[in-house]
Amino acid sequence: MNVLIVSANQFPFSPCGPAYVAGAAREAGHAVEVFDRLFSIDPVRELKEILERFKPDVVGISIRTVAGKIRERKPPYSTIPFDSRILVKELTDCVKQTSGAAMVVGGPGFNYYGEAWLHDLDLDYGLRGECEFSFPLYLSLMDQGKDIHSIPGCVFRKDGGFSKVERQWIKNLDDTALPAYDLFDLDRYVEKKIAAGIFTKRGCAFACTYCPYTSLEGKQYRLKSPKRVVEEMQFIQKANSKLTIEFNDNSFNAPPNHADAICKEILNQGILAPWSTMNLKPIGITNSRLKLFKDSGCVFLNLAIETASEDMLKSMHKGFSVCEIKNALSCLATSGIPFSVSLMFGAPGETPETIEETLKVVDDFPNISWTSATVGINLWTDHQQLVSDLIQTGQLNKDADLFGEQNYISPDLPKEYMIDLIEQLKQRKNFMVQVNMPYAGFELESFFSFPDGK
Repeated sequence: MNVLIVSANQFPFSPCGPAYVAGAAREAGHAVEVFDRLFSIDPVRELKEILERFKPDVVGISIRTVAGKIRERKPPYSTIPFDSRILVKELTDCVKQTSGAAMVVGGPGFNYYGEAWLHDLDLDYGLRGECEFSFPLYLSLMDQGKDIHSIPGCVFRKDGGFSKVERQWIKNLDDTALPAYDLFDLDRYVEKKIAAGIFTKRGCAFACTYCPYTSLEGKQYRLKSPKRVVEEMQFIQKANSKLTIEFNDNSFNAPPNHADAICKEILNQGILAPWSTMNLKPIGITNSRLKLFKDSGCVFLNLAIETASEDMLKSMHKGFSVCEIKNALSCLATSGIPFSVSLMFGAPGETPETIEETLKVVDDFPNISWTSATVGINLWTDHQQLVSDLIQTGQLNKDADLFGEQNYISPDLPKEYMIDLIEQLKQRKNFMVQVNMPYAGFELESFFSFPDGK
């Protein structure tokens, strides 16, 4: 069959999900093309042209997020929000009007809102979870005219409502197809300095209160072999040797011996591929480990700490300490690898004092390339422990529309303080600020729902 994979992503990030799914469809013997929304000038017209030329039997729509945030210095609070649902619907409507192809939606943005997405897009079928397995199965059953409603992770319309089947995790990730980056316009990604992302594992053993990924991928790590990871790097290099590889795992260095083994395999294979990761945990960071990273081609690291307050680390169930953060920063400062730090302000228990504790730690390391701070916690699925906690304590209505975006900030942060803090953060050198807020009609007062008198 002819299969068109549509990457509906609007962010300047790697199309790793669509690349893996396209690779899986191609390995299963189908003719595959991709439409990349990121660089299109007139997406509806360009998608229509591909549909008319390629005449796909199946169109897979990969949805990265529900809501989008663009960080810029000029707008109020350095953040331009937009609703991804509008952009995705333009594409699905185009497919309906132009082609008789079967349409199936999936991707990270679809995983927690399957029914809501199908309702909004007026579609009948989608796949949640690890589609490197389920999408080729869907194609095989479609091609044979067999029932598609028992596929692991599927969501579909039934009897005037919706039904779904439990997801199934891939046990051996080495058996999955190589990501089909060669189908994308990689010169554009090089031009925009966007890396090609790959996953070295699935699963997350951490229990951060704001993160739902353990429910998506499981608490146990499922590791790709170092040899397989390097094979993916080589495959991408053959497609475009100028690309940087980005390890997109939730925590690249967890478990640490797996990260070490990958770096050693890169050196053993003699691969000359620059790589980075935006998800380095401050656990097990040593000078020798960072030297191994650098020797194997690491060109950038982001230390994902979110806070450097001992109280907030415990409240957010981060699984590491301020001492470990300071050690990681000290090692990074002398590693010769450029690095950044990501912060998150506003979780339950956050106070002006805990924020100042965090900023003091960061300020002690002036050689940080840049710091990213998110103000306000996005509540986007009931799989977040934070959502359950807020409902239980009466701070969030149990019927709240998470698909429409909800945000939280600690009531212990006075409004005047937050206004000043955001402006101060914006003025800091090499500091990026994102304020989570509703899509339209944003006012600081309405977003931050402060108690009376504060």
